[in-house]
Formats: sequence, C-alpha cells, structure tokens
Amino acid sequence: MYTIKKENISLWQLFVLILIFVIGTTVVVGAGEEAKQDFWVAELIATAIGMAMAWGYYYLLRSSNGKNLYEIIVETCGRIIGNILIFGYVIYFFYIVTRNIRDFGEMMKVTILPITPIEVISITMMFVIVFIVIQGVEVLARVTELFTPFLVFFLLLVFFLIFASEQIHFENLQPFLAEGFKPIFSSVFPLRSSFPYGEIVVFTVLMRSVTRFNYVGKVSVVSIMVGGLLITFSQVIQITTLGEDVKNRTLFPLLSASREISVMGFFERVDILVVFILMLGILIKVSILFYAGLRGLESIFNMSYRYFIIPISMCIPLFSIVNADNIIEHFEEGLQIVPYVLHLPFQMGIPILLLVLVLIRNRKNKKVAGGVKH
Repeated sequence: MYTIKKENISLWQLFVLILIFVIGTTVVVGAGEEAKQDFWVAELIATAIGMAMAWGYYYLLRSSNGKNLYEIIVETCGRIIGNILIFGYVIYFFYIVTRNIRDFGEMMKVTILPITPIEVISITMMFVIVFIVIQGVEVLARVTELFTPFLVFFLLLVFFLIFASEQIHFENLQPFLAEGFKPIFSSVFPLRSSFPYGEIVVFTVLMRSVTRFNYVGKVSVVSIMVGGLLITFSQVIQITTLGEDVKNRTLFPLLSASREISVMGFFERVDILVVFILMLGILIKVSILFYAGLRGLESIFNMSYRYFIIPISMCIPLFSIVNADNIIEHFEEGLQIVPYVLHLPFQMGIPILLLVLVLIRNRKNKKVAGGVKH
C-alpha cells in the first residue's frame, strides 16, 4: 500500500504562500462594476469575510485532529462518496488552473508578446509550473519565499510612481455611497468573497504540512488581511487614476494605470512591472492549485501524485484555450457563472457540511467516552 510522504513548511512560508495566492491576478484583473467608485469599500468587506473563511477552514482541520481536506472527506462520507467529492475538488482546482493560465496568456498578448500564439505562452508557463510542483510543496514554498519581496517591492513601486506622476485624482472616489450599500453587497457576494478569498479553500490540503499547526489559523488570517489591504490600495489607485468608468471598461486596469506614469520624462512605460507581478502571482497560485489537485488524485488512486503530473499538465493549456472563444467570454464566465456554479458549493457548501458532520461525530465520541468512564 502506498504511503503518502510527509512534507513540511514553516509558518512564514505559509504566510507568503497565502499572500501571493490572494494577490495573484486580483491586483491586475478588473472587477466591481456594481460598486463603481465604492469598490474599495467592497474590497475591505470581502477581506473581512476572507479572514473569517480562513479561520473557518483552519477550525475544520483542527476539529478533525489536523487531517487535510481529502482525509476529512473520506472519514466523514466514506470511501465511495468521499472519492466522488474529492474528484469534484480535483476538477475544481484544475479548472481554476486553466482560468489563471488563460489570464496569463491574454495579459502577455496585450503587453509584450502580441504576435506569439497564446498556446505557446500557456505551454511555456506550464513547463515552469511542472518543474516546481514535481519537486514538492517544500520547494514551492522556498520559491515563493524567494520571490515574494520582489513582487511586493514592484507592486509598491508602481503605486509610488503613479503618485509621483501626479495622476491621482481623489475626486474620482466621490460621491461616497451614492447608491447606498446595496451595490457594494452585490459586489461582495458571491463574486469578491469567492475570488480570491474563498479560493484559499485549497490550503486545507496544505495546512497540515505546517510544522507548528496550532498557529496556522492566526497566520492565515494575518496573511489574508495584508493581502486584502494591498488589493484595496490597488483598487483605490486604479479608481483615482483612471476613474470608475474607464476602470470598469478595462480588462487590466492596473496595467492601464501604470501606462499613465511619467516621472521627470524618464520613468515611463513601466507596465513591464505589472506584467512581472501578474506572472509571478500566477506562477505561485497555479502551482498551489495544481499541486492540490494532484494530491486529490493521489488520495483517490493511492499512487504518488508525480505519476499524474505530465498527463494532466499536457491537458491544462488545451482546456485553458477551449474554455472560452475570446477574452470577453472568458471574463463573463468567470465573473457571472463560476461564482454560483462552482465557488459557492466548493468554498462554502461542502466545507460547512463537513464541519457539521465532524462536530456531530466529535460530540458523539465525547458522549461515548463519558459513558465508558462512568
């Protein structure tokens, strides 16, 4: 019988993994048409929800004696039903991988590789991801730990250069709450609470690898808070630079905002920094999702996840292209359909059901243990 190899990561590595995962494509890709100029308020609310979800996922694992998501599913639902649910999560994680690869390909075509086929861009990215994932989660964590300072520095540098270019117009944030809280809540749920914060359900596969598991909940919450504040600041920059109308009509608003930079006639066209931010964010985010999906296959077939890396990685670029005919359809699918059909069940529905079953089982076990003592 195959024994799953134990891999360990530190609390700091978990922190940077969640931070980069949350930032990922979020600081670059546009959203929030409903909330208009108040979208930054929606982002703050979504961050608070994300912090609560992170603690909820940790509480689920802690209530199950530190088992990971797949082990909890099998233990509570049985092997047959459990494997069906696990396979559902596998498909879910791989589907998000294809969407992020498509985001990366479209971004590269818009910026620095306009005549390169998107298929070539996607396949090249998958080569790098395969090389990282095949080494295991420890190497993935070290790579993230290495590149996180560069990503955060370049993101803050873009913010600073936009300020220095005097392109910030705070009047674009007015009027404040012109239509009340209804548009804000429409933007928060389910879209913003599920993307990117709900997607951290993937870390229920990784959290058990942390050496000091008791601190995982606090570290996860702080990481979500830092990531959420960076995203909120990015939204403020985009709105004040471009205006609400232009921002909502732009596919990559931070990229458009960075093209407004002109400092002393020397610092111009720094959109390559935004490309780097997106590239590194997607590299880490996709690697985490890809690894989690592979571990699901490992749980189902009782074989090392490395056996599945090559065949699955060959399918990812293909499905990233056939998922949508064009970028408009790609974004409409991700913003209007996916949150209801996929995000809600896999991020909230199933985890809540599992938590209820785990708490009921724990209560029964306590009653049985109490009866034995008496």
